[in-house]
Amino acid sequence: MISSFYEKIIGMPSTTEPNQKKVLCVGLTCLDIVQACKEYPAEDSDQRTVEYRWQRGGNASNTCTVLSLLGTSCEFFGTMSTDEHLNFLQNDMNKYNIDYSHCPMKQVGCPISTVILSLSTGSRTILHHNPKMPELTLKDFEQLHLQDYSWIHFEGKNINEVLSMMQCIENYNNALSNSQDSTDKEMHKRQMPITVSVELERPDHELLDLLPYVDVAFISKDFAQSRGYDNMSETLKNISDDAKSGATLICAWGDRGAMGKTPDNVTVQSPAFPPHKVVDTLGAGDTFNAAVLHFLNETKRKMSDVTELKHGGYKQNIKKNYNIESIECSRTEFITHTTLQGAITFGCQVAGVKVGIKGYNNLDEIVKNEISIHLNQ
Repeated sequence: MISSFYEKIIGMPSTTEPNQKKVLCVGLTCLDIVQACKEYPAEDSDQRTVEYRWQRGGNASNTCTVLSLLGTSCEFFGTMSTDEHLNFLQNDMNKYNIDYSHCPMKQVGCPISTVILSLSTGSRTILHHNPKMPELTLKDFEQLHLQDYSWIHFEGKNINEVLSMMQCIENYNNALSNSQDSTDKEMHKRQMPITVSVELERPDHELLDLLPYVDVAFISKDFAQSRGYDNMSETLKNISDDAKSGATLICAWGDRGAMGKTPDNVTVQSPAFPPHKVVDTLGAGDTFNAAVLHFLNETKRKMSDVTELKHGGYKQNIKKNYNIESIECSRTEFITHTTLQGAITFGCQVAGVKVGIKGYNNLDEIVKNEISIHLNQ
């Protein structure tokens, strides 16, 4: 796990404490069947692959993998198939210390992605098959103990049910706000409000309906281009109109790096950190998101340890976004200009390491060494 190098970045170690609140990632897990080719195959051709492997996939599932490697206690929450692939997926989650104890089990075939990696270009082509795996419901979500989580991150999908889940979180946070103040620091830590984030990846304009209900939004290049935006700056400027007051927006753009907008509308940017050779881009976006989540959640945790705050959480004096109907302004006082700059830079660095290796093997150790080098330069 990463420790001392992380302390150099934001002044504290990243440790997994026995009773540390978890980051919950809500979404999909699936089986990835990965074939690596020297070149992308021509249609109706026959060629041998250089490598073949099974890998646990799915955005939320991948995000958990990286979070765990970076030292964040995390849990995956999504429906899982009881078919013959279940043991593989569960064993792999156990390998990475990912909690999946609340996942509903369904007697439906496992979602499967066939992935073609081109070693000549570094591209990845994904063919996804989902045999009508049922989505999570609000009833499933209500079985969780929200006091166990500091952060809940959603894949942008299953919009109606996810909106209900977000409202459930807001009700929980509001109940904390209405509770009596306490001078008990341990009580305060146990009652820390939950931060909500979402990933807008798919080119589906209805995903914008989720923005009024989240504190942090990750906007993909594909989603931005589907809205007609050509760069990160244009994306953040336009999508701000759909976000609630005080929301943090983050947009990654491959080899152009990433850009973010703080709760008080300050823009920060980081370049990309490409490896010497691109090996495997599968999961690069999930890796970036996870690294940013890890950084921000650690900052939030540190702030809750040293600052006397009301149970209601982190609220800023930011003008309400009158363009939309949204819940209360974001609880994101911990996301300052410096913090967001550090978070997206860290995200770009970790994603750069990931695309230079196969899968996630030794990602934590390589990140530790690579970022230590950057810090000492």
